[in-house]
Amino acid sequence: MQNTQLKSSNGVAMRIAIIGAGLSGLTAANSLKEYADVTIFEKYKEGGLAASYKNEEKDYWIEKFYHHCFRGDDALLKMIKKFKLSNKLVWKIARTGFAFEGKIYPLNTPFEILRYPFLSFFDKIRLALFTISSKKKNYREFDDYGVIEGIRDELGDKLLDEFFMPLLKSKFGENYSRVSYAWLLARVSIRSNRKYSGEELGYLRNGFQQLIERMAGEVEIEYSSPKISKNARFSINGKDYDAVIYTAPLPLLSDEVRYAANIPRIDYQSSVCALIGANGKITEDIYWTNIKDASVFGAIIEHTNFMPREDYGEDLIYLASYSTPDSELFNAPEEELKKLYLKELKRYGFKEENINWIKIFKAKYSGPIFEKAYLKKVTEYRTSLENFYIAGMTSPPNYPERSMNGSIKAGLEVAEVVKRDFGFA
Repeated sequence: MQNTQLKSSNGVAMRIAIIGAGLSGLTAANSLKEYADVTIFEKYKEGGLAASYKNEEKDYWIEKFYHHCFRGDDALLKMIKKFKLSNKLVWKIARTGFAFEGKIYPLNTPFEILRYPFLSFFDKIRLALFTISSKKKNYREFDDYGVIEGIRDELGDKLLDEFFMPLLKSKFGENYSRVSYAWLLARVSIRSNRKYSGEELGYLRNGFQQLIERMAGEVEIEYSSPKISKNARFSINGKDYDAVIYTAPLPLLSDEVRYAANIPRIDYQSSVCALIGANGKITEDIYWTNIKDASVFGAIIEHTNFMPREDYGEDLIYLASYSTPDSELFNAPEEELKKLYLKELKRYGFKEENINWIKIFKAKYSGPIFEKAYLKKVTEYRTSLENFYIAGMTSPPNYPERSMNGSIKAGLEVAEVVKRDFGFA
């Protein structure tokens, strides 16, 4: 391949530092490595939200936090193809349900929805019409409008309390009341293309860590805690760089750099996820169950009701919770969390003796809270600090739904901005 790296005035290749080895950072690095000397700095060798857990005994990988993809995830699907993993991509209908008072109700086919006892026929019709009308609304006009007020005004208290409240609490934990109505309208619009019997989802059989490993294998990664300073150039851990692309959570950025770059304050939520290996299921065929009752977790994700159990030799179940970095839940000891999760599971007839193992994984900054006026805070790739760029969960492609696809898009788009700014393209 022809060497297209741009040289600085002293004949040395341009140096670009990327902070964070998630999908945005890996994508940007792979896009820029032909043009510059690129180094990724990653604080956590065990990985972040995209990390996987290796079960040594049964010899398989599984994501620490549940993952799946959608047919419209064009950037992710192209990346999977680029790294020659398309033959591993599997598409299946994923069934969903609602749990209430220890019973789980499937909500997929029209007949299942009609049989659901906690909404009237009239409420179900209103819900269907709301889904259709959301596509016609300009969600940006509702950015300053709260999600609770929006649902109540448009659909009434019954649908708010019986249907949307459990979903909001499952997604945002105790932060649900801060969320913008614009987020809900945008999300309903992009997620309303369902099949007759449920939603079609994709998964990279044997785990998305295959893609992460191949992307990481093409670039240089230094595992350390990077300290950024700026004079004529950027200095990171004693080495000078011409540009920095920051893809880690914004709360980890120093105040000095954040103020210089004029980056808005964005509040993040945290994730706590229990991953259970078991000999037994909670439901026969439901992948995703939202919890209507007050519970320590907001959703049950039965991975082996989606992917074949024989790939793992046991059943795999996630219990997902969202909170804030300073909450009691996030800061609770691992053993205490295990007891809380297992106590709740018993409500659904799941027996503790069926559990082979349980792991607790935490992400302190798992994503921004899409609060009122959030659209005014979405970060552009260029900042007011020269040659300092932001890409990741707060970039435009990750609204209204942060995803693997959105993170890859952010990495691709910031790389194009850098190429233009430095004359690479």
